Amino acid sequence: MNLIFGSLLLFSVLQVIHTYGVKASKIANTKQLSENTKRISKRGSSDRILNGNEVEFSEYSSAASLLTLLYNGISCTGTFISKDVVLTAAHCVYNTTTGPLSPEEVFVSGGTKSILQNITYIYKVQKVLVHSDYNSSTFNNDIALLFLTNSTSDPSISFAKIYNIPVTDETPVEAAGWGDTAKDGSGGTSQVLMAVPIHISSSDDCNDSNDFWKSNNGPTICMMVQNEQDTCPGDSGGPLYFTGDSSKPIVGITSFEVLSVDSSTIECGNNGDTAYFTNALYHIDWISNNTQIDAKDLVFDKDYLNSPASNSSSASQSTSVSKPTSEIQTTSTSQSTFKSQSSTTNTSPSATLSINIYTTICTIFLLYNFIA
Repeated sequence: MNLIFGSLLLFSVLQVIHTYGVKASKIANTKQLSENTKRISKRGSSDRILNGNEVEFSEYSSAASLLTLLYNGISCTGTFISKDVVLTAAHCVYNTTTGPLSPEEVFVSGGTKSILQNITYIYKVQKVLVHSDYNSSTFNNDIALLFLTNSTSDPSISFAKIYNIPVTDETPVEAAGWGDTAKDGSGGTSQVLMAVPIHISSSDDCNDSNDFWKSNNGPTICMMVQNEQDTCPGDSGGPLYFTGDSSKPIVGITSFEVLSVDSSTIECGNNGDTAYFTNALYHIDWISNNTQIDAKDLVFDKDYLNSPASNSSSASQSTSVSKPTSEIQTTSTSQSTFKSQSSTTNTSPSATLSINIYTTICTIFLLYNFIA
C-alpha cells in the first residue's frame, strides 16, 4: 500500500512541475557580455530539445532525468558515469542565495526514456558536489557530481565514458534531454528522451558572445544554432554525445545560451544564437579526484590517452590521474560558503504555489518507502 501511495505522489510531483513551473531567470553580466546579448541557463520545467527526435533509449541509456527543489522546482538532465555517480551542470543544483542544494533536494531517475513511466527507477542522492570555482554569473566551471545513496544495478543503464580526443567543428555530436516541444515553451513537457544534432563552431561569434571562450578544447564548447535545432531550458546538465561511436561517450554538458536582446521572449532555436557546453575532458582531473575513479577508466579512448598527440595537447586536455583531494568532503552540503553571484529567480504566485506543493509532496513521499 505504501509503495502504491508513494508512486501516486511521485506522479503528482511531475504534474505539479509541468503545471506550475516557470522559466529560468535571465542572467546578464555586462562585464563579460556585449550590450546586444543576454545569457540564460538551460534549466527549467517546461522547455526541451527543439526540432530533435525521440531516441531509442538503449542507444542513450546513460542519460538521467533530474528533479530538484531549486526555486519553483526545476528539471534538468544528467549522465551516469558510474553505478553511483551522475554528472550534471552546477547551475542545476545551485541556489544563488544559499549555494549548493542539499542531497534531500535532488532526485535522479534513470533506466527509462520516459520520466512519467517506470517511476520505481528513482534514486536518492547522498552528496551534491559543485565545482568550487563555479561562477553563477558567467557559468564558468558549470559542472557538478551527484553521488547516489545506493548504486544502481539496473541493466538498462549504461555508464558514459568521457570523449578524450580534440574537438573540431566536424566532430559529430548530439545533445539529449527532456522538456517542452515548442521554442516558446507552449508545447507541453515531452514524456520521452529526445536528441538533436548540434553544430559545433569555432567562429568569431563564439568569443564575441563569451569572452571566456578561446577554443573548443578549453573550458567550454561553442555551438551555433542552425535549422532551429537547439537545446532549451530543461536540457541543462545533459550530455553532449559523440555520435561517431556506438558507445556514445560524452563530450560536454549542456550549460547556457547567449540570446539577442532583440528577442521579445526567451526562446530556443533562433538561428545564429550561440550556446555553450561545459567541456567534460577539461575537468577530467576534477572528476577523477572526487569520484576516486582513475582517469584511464573514465575516458573513451585509452589508446589516445598515451599517444603523442595527447601528450602534446594543452594542459586542459590532461587525463593523468591526480591524487584524491578533500574537496569532496568540504563542498558536499547545502550550507556551503559560496557567495551568490547573481540575483535569484523572481517567482510568480504560481511558482510559490509550485514549490510549496512540491516540497510537501516530496516530504510525504520520502516517508512512504520512496526507495528501499
